[in-house]
Amino acid sequence: MTDDIFDRVQRYCDDNHLVDVADKVPVFICSIGAHMFNAVNKCSMCDFDPLTAPEGSFVIEDCPLRHTDYPIYTPASRLADTRINILIRGQKGSGKNVLLDLFCAENTGILWNSEAAGGVGFKTMIGANSITEAGMFGSVNEEGEIMGRPLARDMCGGFLCFEEFSSMSDAGKKDHSVDMKNQLLTSLDSGRVNKAMKAGWVKYNTRFTLWAGTQPARFELESGLDRRFFIIDIAMSPEKELAYKIAQNSQASTTPQERAALASEMIELRKWFIDRQQKTMGKKPKGVVFGEDFEQWVLQESVRSFESDLFRRMAIGYAMMIGEWVDKELLMVDLDDRLRGILEETLKMRRNVMDEDIRLIRTTYWEKDVPRSVLVKDIARLVCDNDYSASKRWIEEHLIGQAWFTEFIPKRDGRGRKGVVCRFGYEDGVMNG
Repeated sequence: MTDDIFDRVQRYCDDNHLVDVADKVPVFICSIGAHMFNAVNKCSMCDFDPLTAPEGSFVIEDCPLRHTDYPIYTPASRLADTRINILIRGQKGSGKNVLLDLFCAENTGILWNSEAAGGVGFKTMIGANSITEAGMFGSVNEEGEIMGRPLARDMCGGFLCFEEFSSMSDAGKKDHSVDMKNQLLTSLDSGRVNKAMKAGWVKYNTRFTLWAGTQPARFELESGLDRRFFIIDIAMSPEKELAYKIAQNSQASTTPQERAALASEMIELRKWFIDRQQKTMGKKPKGVVFGEDFEQWVLQESVRSFESDLFRRMAIGYAMMIGEWVDKELLMVDLDDRLRGILEETLKMRRNVMDEDIRLIRTTYWEKDVPRSVLVKDIARLVCDNDYSASKRWIEEHLIGQAWFTEFIPKRDGRGRKGVVCRFGYEDGVMNG
Protein backbone atom coordinates (compact mmCIF):
# COMPACT_ATOMS: atom_id res chain seq x y z
CA MET A 1 0.00 0.00 0.00
CA THR A 2 1.21 3.48 -0.78
CA ASP A 3 1.42 5.86 2.15
CA ASP A 4 -0.51 8.55 0.29
CA ILE A 5 -3.65 8.97 2.38
CA PHE A 6 -5.63 10.61 -0.40
CA ASP A 7 -5.08 7.65 -2.72
CA ARG A 8 -5.69 5.12 0.05
CA VAL A 9 -9.03 6.58 1.10
CA GLN A 10 -10.17 6.91 -2.52
CA ARG A 11 -9.27 3.28 -3.19
CA TYR A 12 -11.25 2.29 -0.08
CA CYS A 13 -14.22 4.24 -1.46
CA ASP A 14 -13.87 2.51 -4.83
CA ASP A 15 -13.74 -0.91 -3.18
CA ASN A 16 -16.98 0.01 -1.36
CA HIS A 17 -18.56 1.11 -4.66
CA LEU A 18 -19.19 4.66 -3.43
CA VAL A 19 -20.44 6.98 -6.18
CA ASP A 20 -19.42 10.60 -6.86
CA VAL A 21 -17.01 11.06 -3.95
CA ALA A 22 -13.65 11.57 -5.68
CA ASP A 23 -13.89 15.40 -5.55
CA LYS A 24 -15.42 15.44 -2.06
CA VAL A 25 -13.37 13.03 0.06
CA PRO A 26 -10.19 15.16 -0.26
CA VAL A 27 -12.04 18.05 1.42
CA PHE A 28 -12.68 15.87 4.46
CA ILE A 29 -9.06 14.71 4.57
CA CYS A 30 -7.90 18.33 4.42
CA SER A 31 -10.37 19.14 7.20
CA ILE A 32 -8.73 16.49 9.40
CA GLY A 33 -5.32 18.00 8.68
CA ALA A 34 -6.58 21.51 9.44
CA HIS A 35 -8.11 20.19 12.68
CA MET A 36 -4.72 18.84 13.77
CA PHE A 37 -2.97 22.07 12.85
CA ASN A 38 -5.56 24.01 14.86
CA ALA A 39 -4.66 21.89 17.87
CA VAL A 40 -0.99 22.71 17.35
CA ASN A 41 -1.86 26.39 17.20
CA LYS A 42 -4.46 26.72 19.95
CA CYS A 43 -4.57 23.73 22.31
CA SER A 44 -1.84 25.03 24.59
CA MET A 45 -4.64 27.09 26.15
CA CYS A 46 -6.90 24.29 27.34
CA ASP A 47 -9.97 24.98 29.48
CA PHE A 48 -10.36 21.31 30.35
CA ASP A 49 -6.87 20.38 31.59
CA PRO A 50 -7.22 18.43 34.88
CA LEU A 51 -3.98 20.03 36.12
CA THR A 52 -5.20 23.62 35.75
CA ALA A 53 -8.99 23.51 35.83
CA PRO A 54 -10.68 24.59 39.09
CA GLU A 55 -11.66 21.77 41.43
CA GLY A 56 -15.03 20.25 40.56
CA SER A 57 -15.14 21.71 37.03
CA PHE A 58 -15.50 19.77 33.78
CA VAL A 59 -12.23 18.24 32.52
CA ILE A 60 -11.10 16.00 29.65
CA GLU A 61 -8.67 13.57 31.23
CA ASP A 62 -6.57 12.24 28.38
CA CYS A 63 -6.83 14.56 25.42
CA PRO A 64 -4.08 13.69 22.91
CA LEU A 65 -4.16 17.21 21.47
CA ARG A 66 -3.24 19.02 24.68
CA HIS A 67 0.25 20.57 24.87
CA THR A 68 2.16 23.54 26.30
CA ASP A 69 3.90 24.96 23.20
CA TYR A 70 3.37 28.48 21.90
CA PRO A 71 1.02 29.23 18.97
CA ILE A 72 2.71 29.27 15.55
CA TYR A 73 0.14 30.89 13.24
CA THR A 74 -0.92 34.44 14.14
CA PRO A 75 -1.67 36.47 10.98
CA ALA A 76 -2.33 40.16 11.73
CA SER A 77 -1.19 39.42 15.31
CA ARG A 78 -4.31 37.37 15.91
CA LEU A 79 -4.49 33.75 16.99
CA ALA A 80 -5.94 32.10 13.90
CA ASP A 81 -8.47 29.28 13.94
CA THR A 82 -7.87 26.86 11.05
CA ARG A 83 -10.74 24.38 11.39
CA ILE A 84 -12.55 23.45 8.17
CA ASN A 85 -16.24 23.01 8.90
CA ILE A 86 -18.15 21.37 6.07
CA LEU A 87 -21.73 21.63 4.81
CA ILE A 88 -22.84 18.95 2.35
CA ARG A 89 -25.75 20.21 0.27
CA GLY A 90 -27.86 17.65 -1.56
CA GLN A 91 -31.36 16.34 -2.08
CA LYS A 92 -32.73 13.36 -0.16
CA GLY A 93 -31.07 10.23 -1.48
CA SER A 94 -28.07 12.11 -2.85
CA GLY A 95 -25.56 10.41 -0.56
CA LYS A 96 -24.89 13.18 1.99
CA ASN A 97 -24.84 10.72 4.87
CA VAL A 98 -22.48 8.38 3.02
CA LEU A 99 -19.65 10.87 3.46
CA LEU A 100 -20.37 11.41 7.16
CA ASP A 101 -20.63 7.66 7.75
CA LEU A 102 -17.41 7.00 5.84
CA PHE A 103 -15.45 8.90 8.48
CA CYS A 104 -17.56 8.96 11.64
CA ALA A 105 -20.09 6.11 11.75
CA GLU A 106 -19.89 4.16 14.99
CA ASN A 107 -17.70 1.05 14.64
CA THR A 108 -17.18 1.42 10.87
CA GLY A 109 -16.01 5.04 10.33
CA ILE A 110 -12.33 5.38 9.52
CA LEU A 111 -11.95 8.07 12.22
CA TRP A 112 -14.17 6.36 14.81
CA ASN A 113 -12.25 4.91 17.72
CA SER A 114 -13.56 3.07 20.77
CA GLU A 115 -10.51 4.27 22.74
CA ALA A 116 -10.91 7.97 21.91
CA ALA A 117 -12.04 8.80 25.44
CA GLY A 118 -8.75 7.35 26.66
CA GLY A 119 -6.61 9.63 24.53
CA VAL A 120 -6.29 7.56 21.36
CA GLY A 121 -7.39 9.06 18.06
CA PHE A 122 -10.23 11.53 17.65
CA LYS A 123 -13.62 11.64 19.29
CA THR A 124 -16.36 11.38 16.66
CA MET A 125 -20.11 11.63 16.98
CA ILE A 126 -23.09 11.74 14.64
CA GLY A 127 -25.35 14.03 16.65
CA ALA A 128 -29.03 13.94 17.44
CA ASN A 129 -31.78 14.78 14.93
CA SER A 130 -33.00 17.47 17.31
CA ILE A 131 -31.01 19.63 19.70
CA THR A 132 -31.57 22.74 21.80
CA GLU A 133 -29.15 25.59 22.33
CA ALA A 134 -28.68 24.43 25.94
CA GLY A 135 -27.96 20.88 24.77
CA MET A 136 -25.39 22.16 22.32
CA PHE A 137 -23.67 24.87 24.38
CA GLY A 138 -24.92 24.54 27.93
CA SER A 139 -26.86 26.38 30.61
CA VAL A 140 -26.33 26.92 34.35
CA ASN A 141 -28.15 25.80 37.50
CA GLU A 142 -29.06 28.02 40.43
CA GLU A 143 -25.50 27.73 41.74
CA GLY A 144 -24.11 29.04 38.46
CA GLU A 145 -22.62 25.67 37.44
CA ILE A 146 -22.88 24.41 33.87
CA MET A 147 -25.40 21.59 33.80
CA GLY A 148 -24.95 18.24 32.08
CA ARG A 149 -22.55 17.63 29.20
CA PRO A 150 -23.26 20.11 26.38
CA LEU A 151 -21.97 18.76 23.07
CA ALA A 152 -19.69 21.70 22.28
CA ARG A 153 -17.82 21.09 25.52
CA ASP A 154 -17.93 17.30 25.52
CA MET A 155 -16.75 17.06 21.89
CA CYS A 156 -13.85 19.50 22.20
CA GLY A 157 -11.04 18.23 19.98
CA GLY A 158 -13.36 15.92 18.05
CA PHE A 159 -15.53 15.78 14.95
CA LEU A 160 -19.23 16.46 15.47
CA CYS A 161 -21.57 15.50 12.64
CA PHE A 162 -25.22 16.25 11.96
CA GLU A 163 -27.02 14.40 9.19
CA GLU A 164 -29.27 17.44 8.81
CA PHE A 165 -27.97 20.89 9.68
CA SER A 166 -31.55 22.08 10.18
CA SER A 167 -31.54 20.23 13.53
CA MET A 168 -29.37 23.13 14.68
CA SER A 169 -30.58 25.99 12.50
CA ASP A 170 -34.25 25.29 13.25
CA ALA A 171 -33.49 25.20 16.97
CA GLY A 172 -32.20 28.76 16.69
CA LYS A 173 -35.70 29.90 15.66
CA LYS A 174 -37.39 28.55 18.80
CA ASP A 175 -38.03 30.74 21.82
CA HIS A 176 -35.99 28.55 24.15
CA SER A 177 -33.02 28.50 21.78
CA VAL A 178 -32.90 32.04 20.42
CA ASP A 179 -29.16 32.27 21.11
CA MET A 180 -28.25 29.18 19.05
CA LYS A 181 -27.18 31.11 15.95
CA ASN A 182 -24.90 33.53 17.79
CA GLN A 183 -23.26 30.82 19.84
CA LEU A 184 -22.82 28.64 16.77
CA LEU A 185 -21.15 31.44 14.81
CA THR A 186 -18.64 32.28 17.54
CA SER A 187 -17.88 28.64 18.34
CA LEU A 188 -17.14 27.89 14.67
CA ASP A 189 -15.22 31.11 14.12
CA SER A 190 -13.01 31.38 17.18
CA GLY A 191 -13.91 28.41 19.38
CA ARG A 192 -15.48 30.60 22.09
CA VAL A 193 -18.69 29.92 23.95
CA ASN A 194 -19.53 32.95 26.03
CA LYS A 195 -22.98 33.85 27.32
CA ALA A 196 -24.27 35.54 30.45
CA MET A 197 -27.24 34.03 32.27
CA LYS A 198 -29.12 35.10 35.36
CA ALA A 199 -27.42 32.53 37.59
CA GLY A 200 -23.95 32.77 36.05
CA TRP A 201 -21.79 32.47 32.94
CA VAL A 202 -21.48 29.74 30.35
CA LYS A 203 -17.91 30.40 29.29
CA TYR A 204 -15.31 28.08 27.76
CA ASN A 205 -13.29 27.41 24.60
CA THR A 206 -13.97 24.46 22.33
CA ARG A 207 -12.12 22.96 19.34
CA PHE A 208 -14.70 20.68 17.69
CA THR A 209 -14.95 20.54 13.91
CA LEU A 210 -18.49 20.44 12.49
CA TRP A 211 -19.55 18.38 9.46
CA ALA A 212 -23.21 18.47 8.46
CA GLY A 213 -25.63 17.74 5.63
CA THR A 214 -28.41 20.00 4.41
CA GLN A 215 -31.13 19.99 1.77
CA PRO A 216 -31.12 22.77 -0.86
CA ALA A 217 -34.56 24.04 0.15
CA ARG A 218 -33.44 24.39 3.77
CA PHE A 219 -30.04 25.85 3.07
CA GLU A 220 -29.43 29.16 4.78
CA LEU A 221 -26.19 31.12 4.76
CA GLU A 222 -27.36 34.26 6.47
CA SER A 223 -25.42 35.91 9.29
CA GLY A 224 -22.01 34.81 8.13
CA LEU A 225 -22.39 31.03 8.01
CA ASP A 226 -20.78 31.13 4.56
CA ARG A 227 -17.59 32.41 6.22
CA ARG A 228 -17.41 29.39 8.51
CA PHE A 229 -18.14 26.51 6.12
CA PHE A 230 -16.71 24.85 3.09
CA ILE A 231 -19.66 23.88 0.93
CA ILE A 232 -19.86 20.55 -0.87
CA ASP A 233 -22.60 20.47 -3.49
CA ILE A 234 -24.04 17.11 -4.60
CA ALA A 235 -25.98 17.50 -7.83
CA MET A 236 -28.40 14.80 -8.96
CA SER A 237 -29.23 13.54 -12.44
CA PRO A 238 -30.88 10.48 -14.01
CA GLU A 239 -27.40 9.14 -14.81
CA LYS A 240 -26.29 9.46 -11.19
CA GLU A 241 -29.49 7.81 -9.96
CA LEU A 242 -28.68 4.84 -12.18
CA ALA A 243 -25.07 4.79 -10.94
CA TYR A 244 -26.35 4.67 -7.35
CA LYS A 245 -28.59 1.71 -8.10
CA ILE A 246 -25.78 -0.18 -9.85
CA ALA A 247 -23.50 0.52 -6.88
CA GLN A 248 -26.15 -0.73 -4.45
CA ASN A 249 -26.34 -4.00 -6.37
CA SER A 250 -22.58 -4.39 -6.08
CA GLN A 251 -22.60 -3.50 -2.37
CA ALA A 252 -25.35 -6.01 -1.65
CA SER A 253 -23.39 -8.76 -3.41
CA THR A 254 -20.16 -8.29 -1.48
CA THR A 255 -18.62 -11.67 -0.65
CA PRO A 256 -17.43 -12.64 2.86
CA GLN A 257 -13.84 -12.45 1.61
CA GLU A 258 -14.40 -8.94 0.26
CA ARG A 259 -16.05 -7.83 3.51
CA ALA A 260 -13.08 -9.13 5.49
CA ALA A 261 -10.65 -7.30 3.21
CA LEU A 262 -12.62 -4.06 3.56
CA ALA A 263 -12.70 -4.41 7.36
CA SER A 264 -8.94 -4.91 7.40
CA GLU A 265 -8.47 -1.90 5.14
CA MET A 266 -10.67 0.24 7.41
CA ILE A 267 -8.54 -0.69 10.43
CA GLU A 268 -5.35 0.21 8.58
CA LEU A 269 -6.74 3.60 7.58
CA ARG A 270 -7.81 4.22 11.16
CA LYS A 271 -4.27 3.40 12.31
CA TRP A 272 -2.86 5.84 9.77
CA PHE A 273 -4.88 8.75 11.15
CA ILE A 274 -4.01 7.85 14.74
CA ASP A 275 -0.33 7.63 13.82
CA ARG A 276 -0.52 10.97 12.02
CA GLN A 277 -2.10 12.58 15.05
CA GLN A 278 0.60 11.20 17.34
CA LYS A 279 3.42 12.28 15.03
CA THR A 280 1.92 15.75 14.77
CA MET A 281 1.66 16.24 18.52
CA GLY A 282 5.02 14.56 19.13
CA LYS A 283 6.95 16.92 16.88
CA LYS A 284 4.88 19.96 16.02
CA PRO A 285 5.85 22.39 13.25
CA LYS A 286 7.21 25.69 14.49
CA GLY A 287 5.87 27.89 11.70
CA VAL A 288 4.10 28.05 8.34
CA VAL A 289 5.39 29.22 4.95
CA PHE A 290 3.05 29.64 1.97
CA GLY A 291 4.53 29.15 -1.49
CA GLU A 292 4.33 31.88 -4.15
CA ASP A 293 2.11 29.77 -6.43
CA PHE A 294 -0.51 29.43 -3.71
CA GLU A 295 -0.33 33.14 -2.91
CA GLN A 296 -1.01 33.89 -6.57
CA TRP A 297 -3.93 31.46 -6.65
CA VAL A 298 -5.84 33.24 -3.86
CA LEU A 299 -5.34 36.57 -5.64
CA GLN A 300 -7.51 35.54 -8.60
CA GLU A 301 -10.71 37.55 -9.05
CA SER A 302 -13.05 34.60 -8.48
CA VAL A 303 -11.80 34.20 -4.90
CA ARG A 304 -13.53 36.82 -2.79
CA SER A 305 -11.58 38.59 -0.09
CA PHE A 306 -13.42 36.98 2.82
CA GLU A 307 -12.86 33.53 1.28
CA SER A 308 -9.07 33.64 1.08
CA ASP A 309 -8.72 32.56 4.71
CA LEU A 310 -10.90 29.51 4.05
CA PHE A 311 -8.66 28.43 1.20
CA ARG A 312 -5.55 29.03 3.33
CA ARG A 313 -7.02 26.61 5.85
CA MET A 314 -7.61 24.08 3.09
CA ALA A 315 -4.00 24.39 1.94
CA ILE A 316 -2.70 24.04 5.51
CA GLY A 317 -4.83 20.94 6.04
CA TYR A 318 -3.53 19.45 2.81
CA ALA A 319 0.09 20.09 3.78
CA MET A 320 -0.52 18.38 7.12
CA MET A 321 -1.70 15.22 5.34
CA ILE A 322 1.12 14.75 2.81
CA GLY A 323 4.76 13.74 3.15
CA GLU A 324 6.78 13.49 6.31
CA TRP A 325 6.98 17.15 7.23
CA VAL A 326 7.43 16.11 10.89
CA ASP A 327 11.18 15.98 10.28
CA LYS A 328 11.22 19.66 9.40
CA GLU A 329 10.94 22.87 11.40
CA LEU A 330 8.40 24.57 9.13
CA LEU A 331 5.20 23.46 7.45
CA MET A 332 5.72 24.28 3.76
CA VAL A 333 2.43 24.96 1.98
CA ASP A 334 3.08 24.53 -1.73
CA LEU A 335 0.57 24.41 -4.58
CA ASP A 336 1.04 21.04 -6.29
CA ASP A 337 -1.30 19.75 -9.00
CA ARG A 338 -3.55 17.84 -6.60
CA LEU A 339 -3.98 20.75 -4.19
CA ARG A 340 -4.75 23.02 -7.14
CA GLY A 341 -7.44 20.55 -8.23
CA ILE A 342 -8.95 20.42 -4.73
CA LEU A 343 -9.03 24.21 -4.50
CA GLU A 344 -10.57 24.62 -7.95
CA GLU A 345 -13.28 22.01 -7.27
CA THR A 346 -14.20 23.50 -3.90
CA LEU A 347 -14.29 26.99 -5.40
CA LYS A 348 -16.61 25.77 -8.16
CA MET A 349 -18.95 24.07 -5.69
CA ARG A 350 -18.92 27.16 -3.52
CA ARG A 351 -19.84 29.40 -6.45
CA ASN A 352 -22.65 27.05 -7.53
CA VAL A 353 -24.28 27.30 -4.11
CA MET A 354 -23.58 30.87 -3.05
CA ASP A 355 -24.28 32.47 -6.41
CA GLU A 356 -27.80 31.08 -6.54
CA ASP A 357 -28.92 33.94 -4.33
CA ILE A 358 -26.95 36.44 -6.41
CA ARG A 359 -28.63 35.17 -9.57
CA LEU A 360 -32.04 35.46 -7.87
CA ILE A 361 -31.50 39.11 -6.87
CA ARG A 362 -29.86 40.01 -10.19
CA THR A 363 -32.75 38.52 -12.19
CA THR A 364 -35.41 40.10 -9.97
CA TYR A 365 -34.08 43.63 -10.36
CA TRP A 366 -32.34 43.51 -13.73
CA GLU A 367 -32.39 46.88 -15.50
CA LYS A 368 -34.12 48.51 -12.56
CA ASP A 369 -33.29 51.27 -10.08
CA VAL A 370 -34.22 50.30 -6.52
CA PRO A 371 -34.02 52.40 -3.32
CA ARG A 372 -31.40 50.81 -1.10
CA SER A 373 -33.83 50.67 1.82
CA VAL A 374 -36.24 48.63 -0.34
CA LEU A 375 -33.41 46.36 -1.53
CA VAL A 376 -32.29 45.70 2.06
CA LYS A 377 -35.85 44.76 3.01
CA ASP A 378 -36.33 42.48 -0.01
CA ILE A 379 -32.99 40.70 0.41
CA ALA A 380 -33.79 40.16 4.09
CA ARG A 381 -37.05 38.50 3.01
CA LEU A 382 -35.68 36.50 0.06
CA VAL A 383 -32.20 35.52 1.25
CA CYS A 384 -31.47 36.34 4.89
CA ASP A 385 -34.40 34.94 6.87
CA ASN A 386 -35.70 38.45 7.68
CA ASP A 387 -32.41 39.48 9.27
CA TYR A 388 -31.84 43.14 8.22
CA SER A 389 -28.27 43.27 9.55
CA ALA A 390 -27.40 40.13 7.57
CA SER A 391 -29.06 41.67 4.50
CA LYS A 392 -26.83 44.77 4.68
CA ARG A 393 -23.73 42.56 5.01
CA TRP A 394 -24.91 40.45 2.09
CA ILE A 395 -25.13 43.53 -0.15
CA GLU A 396 -21.61 44.58 0.85
CA GLU A 397 -20.15 41.13 0.27
CA HIS A 398 -22.04 40.00 -2.83
CA LEU A 399 -23.21 43.07 -4.79
CA ILE A 400 -20.69 45.84 -4.12
CA GLY A 401 -17.96 45.51 -6.73
CA GLN A 402 -20.06 43.70 -9.34
CA ALA A 403 -19.73 45.32 -12.77
CA TRP A 404 -23.51 45.34 -13.21
CA PHE A 405 -24.31 46.91 -9.82
CA THR A 406 -24.04 50.61 -8.95
CA GLU A 407 -25.09 52.76 -6.00
CA PHE A 408 -25.73 56.49 -6.36
CA ILE A 409 -27.60 59.42 -4.84
CA PRO A 410 -29.96 60.95 -7.44
CA LYS A 411 -29.98 64.71 -7.93
CA ARG A 412 -33.27 66.24 -6.85
CA ASP A 413 -34.67 69.69 -6.54
CA GLY A 414 -35.85 70.87 -3.12
CA ARG A 415 -34.95 69.71 0.33
CA GLY A 416 -36.35 66.20 0.11
CA ARG A 417 -34.29 63.34 1.49
CA LYS A 418 -31.82 61.99 -1.05
CA GLY A 419 -31.60 58.29 -0.33
CA VAL A 420 -29.20 55.86 -2.01
CA VAL A 421 -30.49 54.14 -5.15
CA CYS A 422 -29.18 50.80 -6.41
CA ARG A 423 -28.95 50.21 -10.16
CA PHE A 424 -28.88 46.77 -11.78
CA GLY A 425 -27.68 46.17 -15.32
CA TYR A 426 -26.37 49.56 -16.46
CA GLU A 427 -22.81 50.42 -17.33
CA ASP A 428 -22.99 54.20 -17.27
CA GLY A 429 -22.36 55.03 -13.65
CA VAL A 430 -24.41 57.70 -11.93
CA MET A 431 -27.77 58.69 -13.38
CA ASN A 432 -29.21 62.14 -12.93
CA GLY A 433 -32.70 61.72 -11.51
